[in-house]
Amino acid sequence: MIKQISKFVNTFIKENRLKLMPWLIRTSTLLILLLLVTFVLLDYEEISDPFFKYGIFILFVFFFVKNDISNYWQIRGLQHMYDEFKDINRITEALRSTMKLENVLDMIMSNLTRELKYERAFIFLALEEKQKTVLRGVLGMGVLNEVLRQQVFEMDDSEGIIARSALEKKPFIIKDARNDHRCEQKLVDLLNLKEFAAIPLIIRDNVLGVLVVVADGFTKSEIFEEDLILLEIFANQSAIAIQNARLYERIESLSVSDELTGLYNHRYFQEKLIFEFSKAAENKTIISLIYFDIDDFKYYNDTFGHLMGDSILRSIGKILRSLLHNDNSCASRYGGEEFAVILTGLTRAETTALAEMIRVSIENFEFEYKIENRQKNLTISAGIAVFPDDVKTSRELIDTADDRLYKAKRSGKNKVVAE
Repeated sequence: MIKQISKFVNTFIKENRLKLMPWLIRTSTLLILLLLVTFVLLDYEEISDPFFKYGIFILFVFFFVKNDISNYWQIRGLQHMYDEFKDINRITEALRSTMKLENVLDMIMSNLTRELKYERAFIFLALEEKQKTVLRGVLGMGVLNEVLRQQVFEMDDSEGIIARSALEKKPFIIKDARNDHRCEQKLVDLLNLKEFAAIPLIIRDNVLGVLVVVADGFTKSEIFEEDLILLEIFANQSAIAIQNARLYERIESLSVSDELTGLYNHRYFQEKLIFEFSKAAENKTIISLIYFDIDDFKYYNDTFGHLMGDSILRSIGKILRSLLHNDNSCASRYGGEEFAVILTGLTRAETTALAEMIRVSIENFEFEYKIENRQKNLTISAGIAVFPDDVKTSRELIDTADDRLYKAKRSGKNKVVAE
């Protein structure tokens, strides 16, 4: 009889024909009803053996307790998962709130340590350096960022755990870093690693970097396999935020940069000049402008072709970037073969000296056409204007520098005219 009842109930449950409310199935109520039905059937069958009846009763009590304990831990587990996913959702929304890569990385680090309770964490990003992809430390908690940025691992090196996590595109938990042959011992000593996890940052099968989280025994004493589920979700959301920030900065850069030379474009130059000029006029400080173009650029285009002409312009962009790396300068491609450099706080003499340095550097530079054909040196002519000595408006600053540029052209080229 008991076997028949059990078989009957199991069949109904498996076939999903037990039309009871969810609360009934989730609690001990179902077992209580089954117990009552069983005792009714036992009375109906006139089974009066007390050991048999009490044995069934004890068996049902056991199932009651087992079922409630199981339900309790399931509910606890579900509540914990719900809280964690709620945290991840909040973190994801926060990551979407900014499009600056620096801010995104700061928020990733903050959420790893504050929300996910890891005492220390580090971010390694995949970067192109010297025509190869490497993983370089960019941000960390518990180490000087200047020191972390010196830690570089080649992506084709599968020996270390950082590179291996990126190459295999899967996370690893390291329980004893000092005795694990997969770990770079130099990094272990530098970061004082004991137990940690490495999780790759992946988007559309592309690895953007690796997260490293450390269990130091305070708020997080150990890292379990279950923790990797949450960490991988967090890493995926972080990868999306990093990719979006990079795309945004790329688009933002293209909107103000000249694609060929890498310098600022004409539109940005005009906005920057108006801004700096207004600031100089208000603070009664100096702003100067170097305006130059390439002498006989048409000759180089006609003789060596437009591709070589583009190569010359790119090289001049590199020269300017190498010479102008202070906050008080802004170099742009004004148009065609014309370039402009805004300088703040430099006197006429200092501006002239810098213009001469640019002219000489370009004249002595080994452009590609010179290497192949040993032709004459490429030269430039430049004009300089200074506020407040020469002009009263930003428009006059451009016009005056332009006039002096053509004065340099008319007087023999390959020179700087400052007055």
